[in-house]
Amino acid sequence: MNTDYDPLASVQAAGPPGAISFIYGLPDPDTFPVKELSAAFDEVLQEKPALALQYGPEQGYGPLIDYLQEKIDRDEGLGLTRATLIITGGASQAIDHICTLFTQSGDIVLTETPSYSETMQLFRDHGLRPLQIPTDEGGLQVEALCERLEHLIQCGEHPRMLYVIPCYQNPTGITLAADRRKAVLELADRYGLLVVEDDVYRDLAFDRPPPPSLYALDEHSRVLRVGSFSKLLSPALRLGWTMGPEELIERMIGSGLRCMGGGANPLTANAVATYCQQGLLEPHIEHLRRVYRARRDSMLEALEVHMPETVCWTPPKGGFFVWLSLPPPFRAIEVVKWARQAGVLALAGDPFFAEEPTGQFLRLAFSYVMSAKIAEGIEALGKVLVTGC
Repeated sequence: MNTDYDPLASVQAAGPPGAISFIYGLPDPDTFPVKELSAAFDEVLQEKPALALQYGPEQGYGPLIDYLQEKIDRDEGLGLTRATLIITGGASQAIDHICTLFTQSGDIVLTETPSYSETMQLFRDHGLRPLQIPTDEGGLQVEALCERLEHLIQCGEHPRMLYVIPCYQNPTGITLAADRRKAVLELADRYGLLVVEDDVYRDLAFDRPPPPSLYALDEHSRVLRVGSFSKLLSPALRLGWTMGPEELIERMIGSGLRCMGGGANPLTANAVATYCQQGLLEPHIEHLRRVYRARRDSMLEALEVHMPETVCWTPPKGGFFVWLSLPPPFRAIEVVKWARQAGVLALAGDPFFAEEPTGQFLRLAFSYVMSAKIAEGIEALGKVLVTGC
């Protein structure tokens, strides 16, 4: 069940009237810059309709590529060139495209555990086999990754890809530690892995900038880094980008998908480029950080007050999520049922495991809930855990 995007699932996730839902892994619609985007679309349709409504170049709308190149260089000092970027129809379309071009049915994809459940569903749609690597408060465990790779090679298996959400991960909120990133890349090079870096939460840093990306540290041309406007402007734009080695980006540009349909969403790309060129994105991102930081803080404060001492969580430094670890004998599926009866909705963590889940985790999304409701909902969830029913 796609509780982040599927309209039917969203209706089901709403629960009974008055319920407080920590299910939605969505941006708050009150943050959507409706007026500014409307003006940008109007300007594009009035001033260059023949361009904006036509098939676009396979790489994507040039001015948007130029804007992203400048922004990312300004933020991270990467020295990008145009040839290292392609505009995509959002992060999900980018990852689907990568699977189509660079994997074959039956290939193994290594993922963090837990990891985003819908991406693993996408992998399975391609006939891929997602296998999990343990994580801790510092993200992907490098020794565990090495051990699993060695074991697979000894068994005659050759994993094709490593999928990582390194910043404010969905579902855990954890960030891959800076001192682990080069080690992960060294293993990827040693074992011939393509690394897909799903970095859609990178700009939603609350306290300080995240560590350099895997793409920034890549010395062996193995990383494709995916970004998206979905968390920053609106998911309905269906617009994102991928950065990578020139030869891999050229393969994406020259693929059948792009040759047949042209660049991703030309009208939307034109309007978003207009919006960004007016200097509107940077202050909007700062606004998002303030909004979601306040909600993160409300959730963490409420957890400190209302959770039993045996319940654990890792404070996220950005993004949308807190990952709650329940002590035995609690089972997440049972806690979800009890919480629903108390008017609180949460996701059991089981679907976020590529292999057998432990059944002891809840994902709590704070992005879609007002701070006062967050405190109320966590208090109710705490009572459920104290009483055990």
